[in-house]
Amino acid sequence: MENDIIQQIKNTDFLDSSLHLFIDFCNEKEYQNYLKPNVPLSALERRSELEVRAQKNGDVRFFPTVEVIQPSPTADLVVALADVLHNVSAFKGCPVEWWNEQGIYRILFRCASWSRGKNPESDRVRAASCRALVAAASHKCVRASLAATKDCLVNLLLTFTSAEEGDRDELTARMQTLLLLASLLTERSASNTVWNELRETQATPFFRLLTLSLQSDDDELKDAAMYCLTQLNKSALNKKHADKTNDETCKVFLNDLKFGNQQALSARSGAGDTGTDGDCQPEYVCEELCKLLIYHFQDMFDKKKSLASQDNLWIRVCSCLSSLLSVSLRSRLYGVHRQFPRVLLAALQSVRDQLSLQGKPVDVIRNANHDPVLNTLYWLLTTINCSMLECKSAKESFADNITGSLNKLWPWCMMTEQLRNTILHLLITFTNDCPKAWACMCACVGGRSLVGELCALAARSGAALLRALRILRQCVPHHHCRAIILKSDVLSCMNKAWSRGGRCARGAEGGACGGWGAWARLCEALARHADGGGALLALVAPRGAAARLLPALAHAAHHHRAAFLQSPELLEILSAALLTGNISEVVLAARAVWALAANNHRAKLVLRSAGMVSAVQSALQRVRREPHSSQALELLTYTHTVLHAT
Repeated sequence: MENDIIQQIKNTDFLDSSLHLFIDFCNEKEYQNYLKPNVPLSALERRSELEVRAQKNGDVRFFPTVEVIQPSPTADLVVALADVLHNVSAFKGCPVEWWNEQGIYRILFRCASWSRGKNPESDRVRAASCRALVAAASHKCVRASLAATKDCLVNLLLTFTSAEEGDRDELTARMQTLLLLASLLTERSASNTVWNELRETQATPFFRLLTLSLQSDDDELKDAAMYCLTQLNKSALNKKHADKTNDETCKVFLNDLKFGNQQALSARSGAGDTGTDGDCQPEYVCEELCKLLIYHFQDMFDKKKSLASQDNLWIRVCSCLSSLLSVSLRSRLYGVHRQFPRVLLAALQSVRDQLSLQGKPVDVIRNANHDPVLNTLYWLLTTINCSMLECKSAKESFADNITGSLNKLWPWCMMTEQLRNTILHLLITFTNDCPKAWACMCACVGGRSLVGELCALAARSGAALLRALRILRQCVPHHHCRAIILKSDVLSCMNKAWSRGGRCARGAEGGACGGWGAWARLCEALARHADGGGALLALVAPRGAAARLLPALAHAAHHHRAAFLQSPELLEILSAALLTGNISEVVLAARAVWALAANNHRAKLVLRSAGMVSAVQSALQRVRREPHSSQALELLTYTHTVLHAT
């Protein structure tokens, strides 16, 4: 049936006729003196006979054509044609790419922004046109073609002017317009056009309509508004300069955008906590959006608790809220002000209790990738992670009660790759420059601590190696965390893997080199402390480790002078770095030699006998020939002076 319909469309020139009708509708063309055939073609072939008869009989009149006036296409006709395109685009054999080359979707895009003021016909035309374009926008070629049509994109934004609830037709048109805009924002050209227009004129009407849609009782309209806001936030996060560096202009604009009409200004005094409705009155747009999304999140989760992921609208709320928290620091701070971390921790506790009732992870859940409770857990962890990005107050709020839940949920999070990556990302954010978080990481709950589990995960190597090592490195400044790391076998396992040629870490992200680089950075962080440096020197240094472990050895030399002076192998590593290393390796080796020789006559004698003086002199001659090496030259000169001092 689908093939027959497509073939009939081709045979009847339906596409060409629709194209001309859309053009005439957009141009509002009025036909004048339109000539229409008045006799069949068979009669025109007998024209000479008819003319003779007309001359003999005066009462016979022959008119081959008749003059008529044809009106422009109506809105109902355009709606019907758009519905046909929408329905046919769902067919498997629909020639969407060929239709796009003919320009049918670009002309329909013009119809989508057609308006005649406050007219129900405008709403119906926009709704039908946007619905058809959303269906076709699943194809890359259609999205690219529509995204390049800047004037239509601007006109589409101009339709977001109503600040009222509106009738059913207007709500449908608004919903379809938001869906179309969200579909096009995945293209960089469309996102650039939209953001430029928002920054210039359309920000206040657009975001006012978004907040109005989020407050609507229509679930489909709320879903469309959240989808559009999500795509808008993602486009701001992915915006790049010409040199591929991050462009922060859109994030700054969204973060600092205020409402155009600031009502109840007195109610916002004192951080906005004295409003007449007993609730916070946000001053910024991102705060208002965050407030609405937090309300929807809590309301929908309370209805279904741990099975909230079965509701697609709740997933949309989490996705939208996560994107907004990722792009806006003001939203994250406002979430802390609204005590959103407590809400998330309570939700995490509810999911933990539900999973504990199901027994052991492997015995109960056979299909973990599709389990609704684990899917709810994934969205909770994602939202928690986004709410802590570069926000120390949020991290400290979560640090109060998150340890118990994460320790109990750890076996469940190791069941799927998605959950494992999510909880590791969360811990990377949580432990980044937050001493209160480090104290939580070493807390023991049920015989398990997060640092201990991360050590075991890193010792097993695999795909999670890099993230696990990064979290451990961030926790090293805390003495309890450092003690757990040093008592574990993560250092010895990595050392053995390197000695075997890196076979254990070849499954890690970034390959074996990435795993060894992360391990070397962990060793460097540990060597900054006396106990960590001692544990590092106790390992048997593997072959090829000299260059990567030089930063760690330079730090360890400050704490363990005797161990260095009694180890010919370590002194040989320093000497080789001075003789053959690059500038950065020479600086590190010279720093270690200076730390060993400073204020210790016996150490100077040992270093001289080990040939360190000639190595420093050779490095000095090499560095003098290198440009931009003033720091290395100064350090080597000072080290050479210290070695000769009596």
